[in-house]
Amino acid sequence: VLNKREEKTGSIIETAKNYIKNNYHKDISLDDVSREVNISPYYFSKLFKETTGENFIEYLTNLRMDKAKELLQTTECSMKEICVKTGYSDPNYFSRSFKKNVGVTPTEYKENRGKGQEQGSV
Repeated sequence: VLNKREEKTGSIIETAKNYIKNNYHKDISLDDVSREVNISPYYFSKLFKETTGENFIEYLTNLRMDKAKELLQTTECSMKEICVKTGYSDPNYFSRSFKKNVGVTPTEYKENRGKGQEQGSV
């Protein structure tokens, strides 16, 4: 019974992670994802944290930041375009969130193409 439950939990979380990866650029919420996997938001939140070690918002933000860093390093997209492509509607909020999570502004990151810019890299 325990193995079946772990299997089902893993499947639910994998489905949720795939949904998030396919929709991170949209305005998605924990409610949207929990509906997608057909369990209550509260239970989904608890399962997600137990399984991934991150809560939903941390996971979504980290995914969005990784995509933003990739776009900043590999494209000539404007900040506004990157903002939209990573699911943010407000460029100022995107910039603040990026600086908080990465340690430098998106512009600084782009200028240096990410070299030695992230927090903790020395």
